[in-house]
Amino acid sequence: MKYLKGLFEIIKNYNIYSLIIIYNELYYFLKFKNRFNEFKFLKNKYESDPIPCSFYTLKYIEKKIKDFKLKKICDLGSGYGKVLFYFGIIKKHKIDGIEINKEIYKKSLVLNNNNIRIYNKSILNFDYQIYDLMIINDPLKTVTDFFNLINKLKFLKRKFFIFININSKKQEIVKNSLKIIDQKNFSKNRNIIFCKIKYL
Repeated sequence: MKYLKGLFEIIKNYNIYSLIIIYNELYYFLKFKNRFNEFKFLKNKYESDPIPCSFYTLKYIEKKIKDFKLKKICDLGSGYGKVLFYFGIIKKHKIDGIEINKEIYKKSLVLNNNNIRIYNKSILNFDYQIYDLMIINDPLKTVTDFFNLINKLKFLKRKFFIFININSKKQEIVKNSLKIIDQKNFSKNRNIIFCKIKYL
């Protein structure tokens, strides 16, 4: 039932992009045996449901960052690890994941290798100084928590950020705090936003 619910969410939220999203997910399912594509619906006031990033989105991000000089990436709210698997194993980037949910974190630990490290920490209380790029697939439910996260990130030096599927209120926070360098919108709340520090 949860996969049917996920399919319905894709059709509802991605509009004309639904077919290409579903096609890419089928490709991922067949090629990678659906690895780390697990999701869960939580009853939690603060954590967003760990819904994996679409394979199309991952490929789109990789294409856009290919000219970035990246030493290390961080996935904030890494869930079961689909982003880590794609960038750390398939694309061989150095990438860390931050996941606060202990059960999900433990399941994702099988990904730990020379390129990937995963931490059971809060993304609001983590030191991001060593990372060049941070990927944020909207792991925070409340606008207040999201604002606090952005307020922490915007003072880092020479950093890049990618926000995935943030709503209009959160988009406004990003727009006011960071410099948007590129953006792809699928619908009102489904998007990929590339940012850097405002005065970089």
